[in-house]
Amino acid sequence: MNAATLAPAEQMRLAVHYHSQGLLEQARALYEGVLRQFPNEFAVLYHLGLLESQAGDTEKAALHFGRAAQVNPGNADAQNNLAYTLQQIGRHADALAAYRQALDLQPNDADIAINLGLLYKKLRQLPEALACFDEALAAHPQHTALLCNRGNVLQMMGRTEDALENYNQALANEPTNPVVLSNLSNALIDLARYEEALVQAQRAIDAHPKHAQAWTEKGNAFKLLDRTPDAIASFEQALALEPGLVSAHTNLAATVLSDSVNIPRVIDTGRKSLAVYLQSNFGAPALRKSGLTMSVFRLRHDVQQATWLREHGHAVPGVADFLKTGADALQRASDDERLVGAAGVRLSATELGRMQAFLCAPWVLEMPADMPHVLNPDNDWPALEAAYLAGTPEILTIDNFLSLPALKALQEFAHASRVWHGEYANNYLGAFANRGFSSPVHLQLARELRQRMPRVFKDYLLTQLWGFKYEPAVTRGINVHADFAKVNLNFWIAPGENNLDPESGGLKVYDVPAPADWTFMQYNADSALIHDYLKRHNAGCVTVPHRCNRAVLFNSALFHETDTIRFREGYESRRVNMTYLFGQQLR
Repeated sequence: MNAATLAPAEQMRLAVHYHSQGLLEQARALYEGVLRQFPNEFAVLYHLGLLESQAGDTEKAALHFGRAAQVNPGNADAQNNLAYTLQQIGRHADALAAYRQALDLQPNDADIAINLGLLYKKLRQLPEALACFDEALAAHPQHTALLCNRGNVLQMMGRTEDALENYNQALANEPTNPVVLSNLSNALIDLARYEEALVQAQRAIDAHPKHAQAWTEKGNAFKLLDRTPDAIASFEQALALEPGLVSAHTNLAATVLSDSVNIPRVIDTGRKSLAVYLQSNFGAPALRKSGLTMSVFRLRHDVQQATWLREHGHAVPGVADFLKTGADALQRASDDERLVGAAGVRLSATELGRMQAFLCAPWVLEMPADMPHVLNPDNDWPALEAAYLAGTPEILTIDNFLSLPALKALQEFAHASRVWHGEYANNYLGAFANRGFSSPVHLQLARELRQRMPRVFKDYLLTQLWGFKYEPAVTRGINVHADFAKVNLNFWIAPGENNLDPESGGLKVYDVPAPADWTFMQYNADSALIHDYLKRHNAGCVTVPHRCNRAVLFNSALFHETDTIRFREGYESRRVNMTYLFGQQLR
């Protein structure tokens, strides 16, 4: 049968048949043939959008759905699909507008409301996300997904008790739903109700033994109950069920971090977690067709780092292709006025294909297995320990903190290691021990601190280790917060001459601790709430200016924030701070 001899209606029916059978090339040829005759035919445009979306060419899908929505702006399905594809290619503002248009057309459609609310959540527009879910729940008060998503947003806002209410409502409708039970377990952990969290995670596992996320939540509860072997076994079971589950890898790596004996295991687990994280974010098969949007400040850092790595003789996979393609994309962002100051630059599937080898490389600089001293042996550590313990509150500045070989090693590690993957609103990047930001030197530092200052660190385990790296022109860093630990160590390793304001660039520590009954999210999520609390309690502030190799040791419950930052341009000039947390706040 010659399809070209068929009438357009017959060609369309045959195209739909081929499409339903997964014969996409044959269907595409027929759809496009009909479209040439009827360029504004809604059904053809819409089906082509579905086909290209199924084929993984998200940009073409968005183009077809966009034309379909122009032809028939009153079709909610076209608007919803347009919004989804726009979201996939990083056009978030346009996607929000299309979702809102779809919801205006079908106000009681819970699926559209979920799509819109989740995009608001992804963009950290939490009040808008909450309002979206509230409106949808007015029409669907027992809808499980709406209740769970509303709970997720409330947790992000620090309103965990309210989130718990939503999860319990959802659970009343579906008592064995493993997603609901896992969410409930996670919220109970936020509220430090660890035994109850363990019970809910076990309920999920009893009902659905192969639900990997439930095993992850069980591991989280075990970890906080100091049942470390059980936590590790739970995370390993999650990974046996779902080897690519990022949350299980990161939580397993975080759990073994405190093991100062089996250092190779700590490092290997963090490296595996990093590799899975990178593959998930930059190597997923769908990205080969859709491309992705990368923040301009992240791309700028990575291009600078790739340049540094090549200049210093590090043979990172794909570095040459990444450098050329990434530099071109940065130039495009600079030349296009619409992208100046924008959140991201769009990388096509072809561009991403050239960059993937470098972006997916878990490249971490190898460090010495053992150093004579990581901490500066010339410091009077007993006197420093006494000064910290005598402080009210406990805040201590330590200059010449590291030995010079250790300082140099950590500087090289920060420059060379492809571990800077956390992105934050004030244009700074984070690196974490449970995603590759660890080495024998990092872990030796923690051991030496406990040896040098035993009355400060007692039997506290190392619970967190991270670093932050800033854009040179950034003026703000981490917002005011407290850490859920006992002792906080923060130190800086960037050369001091790069700080353009020597009386700033460091840390502000307030002398009022967080309330003992606040949750982790309240410690971290609501700057206005924290500043109001500090004002009401007449809090004073200790400002510690940035100096290279200067450390600040303080009680983790004290609120603190990054001081104003102004550093020289240049890759090696970037401000880098490192943070260690020891112990856990108990309520």
